Amino acid sequence: MARNISFHLPACAVHDGVQRRQNESIAANALSEMRSRPLLGNCDCAPQQQLPHSHPTGKKVSMRFVPPPSASAPTGVAAPPSLTPGNFTFASMLGTPPLVVTNVALQTLDATLLGVSHIAPRPVADVALGWHRRINPIEPKEEVRCEYADQYSIGDPEHPTKGCCGRFGELLHGTLFSNVVAKSRLVNAEGEPLYTSALLGPTGHYERFSAWSHVASFFVFAAYAIIRQVAAGNRSSVEGVFASVAAWAIAFVFLASSLYHSTAADPDFAVFTRMVDYVAIYLGIAIGTTADVAVATRGFDNVPVVTILDIPLAATLLILFFTWRRVRLPKEATWLDDNIVVPQKVACSIGRGLFSRGHVDLHHSQLRQATSLLLTAGYFMSVPAAVMTLGVQVAVPVIALQAVGFVLAVFGMLLDRILEWPNGSLVEGKQSCCYPNSCGCVLTSHGVWHLIAMVSAACTVVAREYALGSY
Repeated sequence: MARNISFHLPACAVHDGVQRRQNESIAANALSEMRSRPLLGNCDCAPQQQLPHSHPTGKKVSMRFVPPPSASAPTGVAAPPSLTPGNFTFASMLGTPPLVVTNVALQTLDATLLGVSHIAPRPVADVALGWHRRINPIEPKEEVRCEYADQYSIGDPEHPTKGCCGRFGELLHGTLFSNVVAKSRLVNAEGEPLYTSALLGPTGHYERFSAWSHVASFFVFAAYAIIRQVAAGNRSSVEGVFASVAAWAIAFVFLASSLYHSTAADPDFAVFTRMVDYVAIYLGIAIGTTADVAVATRGFDNVPVVTILDIPLAATLLILFFTWRRVRLPKEATWLDDNIVVPQKVACSIGRGLFSRGHVDLHHSQLRQATSLLLTAGYFMSVPAAVMTLGVQVAVPVIALQAVGFVLAVFGMLLDRILEWPNGSLVEGKQSCCYPNSCGCVLTSHGVWHLIAMVSAACTVVAREYALGSY
C-alpha cells in the first residue's frame, strides 16, 4: 500500500526565502564591484594598474577598497599610498580592507558632492584665562575670538598678601573700590597681551554692584531699626519687641550678604562667608515671619505654641543640614565657574564682564531654593487669624502688601536664576545704561535681584508697621 507524502510550504515563507537569497546575492555582487571599481571618479594614485572606467589623468577624489599594507607583499604589487595631508585613510568598513581616500584638492571639493560640509572643530576654551579660539582646518590662520584677562580674581598670584587680615583687606578693596589686575594675569601662556573688560573697565569687578547694593540696604534698614527702637510707642509690647528684632535682623541679613559678595572671589573666604550669608537669610526670614504672625494675632493671642515654633524650627533644620553638607564636602568640589557660555555671534563673556566663580550647592540647589520659598510664604498661613484680629479694613492692605513683597521676591529669583536679565543683552554689548564704567561695576541679573529684594523687604516692613499702627 503506497503512502502519499505531502509538504505544505506557506507562500509567505517561500517568498521570504527567495527574497533573502536575492538580497544576499545583490549585496555580494555590490561588495565585489566596490573592491575593484572607484566609487568617485578616477585616481592617479596607482598608475601601474589602470582600472576599468578610468581616465588617464585627473586631480579628483577617488574612494576604493585596497588590500591593507603588508610587510610581505608579493613582488609587483603596488603598496597603498602613504598617509599624507592629501590622503586620508579610514578604518575598515563591514569587515573589508581599509578605505583609502586620495586627493589633494579637498578644500575646493563641492560639499554637495558628498552630502556633507566642512565643520570646524569645537572652540577650545582656557577657562583660567578666558581664551576662546576657533581653529579652521582649511585656513592656516587661527581665528582668535577673544583674549581677555581674568578680572574676577583679586590679588597677584606671584606676590600673595600675607596673613588672613591682609587678604581680607585686599578682597574688600578689590571688590568695593579698585581691582588692579596683576601683570602676570595680563598676558597669556605665550606671552601675548590680554585685554580688560569693556563692561568693567581696567579696575572693575563683577561683584561690586552686588556688594554696594547690600551695603546701602544695610544702612537704610539699620537706620529704620534705630528709629523704631527709639521712637516707636509700642516697642515694649510682645509684637513691638518682635518688630524691633525683625528690623535689626533684616539689616544684618543685608550686611552678611554684602560681606559674602565682597569676599566671593576667594574660595577659602567664600566657604565661610557664604554659610554666614545663608544662615543670616534663614534667620531673617524666620524672625520676620514670626514677627508678622505676632502682629497679626496681637502678641500671639490664642495662638498654639506649634504655630509659633513652626517656622523657626524649619529654619533651624535647614541651617543644620546645609552646615553639615558644607563640612562634608571639600571646597574644591563646589568651586565652579559661571557665565562661561559663549554665544557664537559675540565675543566671550569674560570680555563682557560677566565671568564669575563661586561655591554652588550642586544637586542640592533646588532644595535650597524650594525651602527658601516655603519659608518666605510661611506668613500666609496666618491670614485667617489676621482677618479676624485686625478686621477686614486693616487686614486687606496688610495682606496685599505682604503678597506684593512675596511676589517681588519670587519674581526676582525667577529673573536671576531663569531669565537671567539683563545678562543676555549685556553679553551682546547692549543695555549700556546698566554698566556705568566710571565706577567699574555692572548691573547684572543678580544685581537686579538685590534691588528687588530691598523693595520686597520694604513692603513687608510697611505692612507690619501699618498693622501695628491700627491697634
